[in-house]
Amino acid sequence: MSNQVGTNFTTLDFSAIKENLKNHLKDQPIFRDYDFEASNINVLLDILAYNTNLNAFYLNMIGNEMFLDSAVLRDSVVSHAKELNYIPRSFRSSRAVVNLTMNDPVAASVNIPRGTAFTGFDGNKNFTFVTSDNVIAVSQGNNIFTAENLELYEGDYVSESYVFNDQEETRYVINNKNVDTNSLFVTVIEDNGSKVYSYKRADSLFGLGVNSQVFFVQGIENERYEIIFGDNVIGRKPKVDAIIVLQYRACNGELPNGIQKFTADGKIGTALVTNIQVTQPATGGDVSESLSSIKFNAPRAFTTQERVVTAEDYETLLKQNFSEINAVSAYGGEEQNPPQFGKVIVAIDLKQTDVLPPSNRRTYEKFIRERSPLGLDPVLTTPDYTYVSVDCKVKYNVNETELTTQDIRSIVTSSIQDYASINLNGFNKTLFYSKFIAGIDLSHPSIVSNDTDIFAIKSITPEINIETNYDIDFALTLKDDIGQLSGDHPDSEISIINSSIFFYNGVECFIEDDGEGKLRIMALQGATHSVVQEIGDVNYDTGFLQIKSFKPDKVKGNRLDIFARSKTKDISCVKRTILNIRDTDISVNVEQVRI
Repeated sequence: MSNQVGTNFTTLDFSAIKENLKNHLKDQPIFRDYDFEASNINVLLDILAYNTNLNAFYLNMIGNEMFLDSAVLRDSVVSHAKELNYIPRSFRSSRAVVNLTMNDPVAASVNIPRGTAFTGFDGNKNFTFVTSDNVIAVSQGNNIFTAENLELYEGDYVSESYVFNDQEETRYVINNKNVDTNSLFVTVIEDNGSKVYSYKRADSLFGLGVNSQVFFVQGIENERYEIIFGDNVIGRKPKVDAIIVLQYRACNGELPNGIQKFTADGKIGTALVTNIQVTQPATGGDVSESLSSIKFNAPRAFTTQERVVTAEDYETLLKQNFSEINAVSAYGGEEQNPPQFGKVIVAIDLKQTDVLPPSNRRTYEKFIRERSPLGLDPVLTTPDYTYVSVDCKVKYNVNETELTTQDIRSIVTSSIQDYASINLNGFNKTLFYSKFIAGIDLSHPSIVSNDTDIFAIKSITPEINIETNYDIDFALTLKDDIGQLSGDHPDSEISIINSSIFFYNGVECFIEDDGEGKLRIMALQGATHSVVQEIGDVNYDTGFLQIKSFKPDKVKGNRLDIFARSKTKDISCVKRTILNIRDTDISVNVEQVRI
């Protein structure tokens, strides 16, 4: 052992490395009586230990960067994603849809060219929006022209030019990091301008031949992208000395989202814009894909191979290509009630709205149909939402904090909101009651205990003064052990189903079950609940409610909330249902105690 340095090869600690070197030298006869702390050799040992430590750290970091899972540098992650044929998502332009009305007493037709600029504004925010295609306006007579469902994309068009050569080291790089790669146009000019070709972007090799005028995009270092051309076997290669013109939108990501006021930047040709009607506010803008998202999506995108076969394929491809999508749930139509054989139900939740605008629906349908197997018909739908009402009573020890009751209430409310943000607001989510209330207790050291009740909520917008039937599916097993409630009973007796207030025949009422599967309209008379009318049925085993011939006079806030007690404290959602907690459904009462 005297000729070997210490055998602890796993340590990267500077002091441990130096100690290993000392012990090794002390084992040598020539250094046995040497004072290592008060001699020049101590400096040499510092240098050796530092060099060893630095090399160990460096090699460890290199080892990490060699694998997608452990890489921490974006350039490394992008490089590994490239091996999986995955292109990290670039910035995305926010998109608005408008109807345009113009007046032109001169022209017989009005052409709205690609790149026509508009200004979108909201308060002190101003952004440039442009058209992405050439559009011919429709004449309405009397010098009036209209363009309906005109799509405006935020950003300014930028051009870059290169001279093509056949050298492998030559790269055609998009230098602006804020590029929206979906907006990329590539023009190839050959033979001194006598030939001009418009190249289209290709994402796979299917259907490409020697004459296919296509280009490919791939991610490179420093959050940039580059253009790759074919090799005259798969894809046409431009001629040497051809001029390559790259044109794209440079945008501001999510900042313009929500803008719904627009003005035209001058006339369109000779036409004066007289009215801009916004049918869809600006949405979908986003920054480039995060590191964690690339790591998650790249292996899954590789398994899909640009085809939607499994339920996970729908989620991966849609979220990869459309940044405005928050969550996707796909399942076979045979699971519907009644079954829809040969169909795939695809529920899509968008980040900034609870509806699925028609323009988005058409875009997603076209995208999916191009990748779906024959015989399967994708059906896009909006999610169904189940909300959770939280009634929380908190006790906190005033001897342990100087915070006020309002401070504690704010802390607890934030804890509930954080739980919802992290664990809910998606498909196939579960609120685990024990973890939920534990998070409330841990939100501040002074909190002694909490007594929290939760209820599942479904919200409907009922027709006013029109008899209408409503089917409400909680998809939960509800409590069924409360017992039958008499026709008139004290308001202290609890029910399984309850609702928010509405007016019926001029009286403030609510819906309540009788404990035996019947739904009734009830009026609150003093401290008594009184039956007004039987209104439907509830199945406690499935959580399915049928409200029949419901005809309210008025609903507070135009929304009726139906509350249900789940049989278990854990509340789950399935299929196309999203589970979440709204801020308006959180009630926190705080009590001071002295311990």
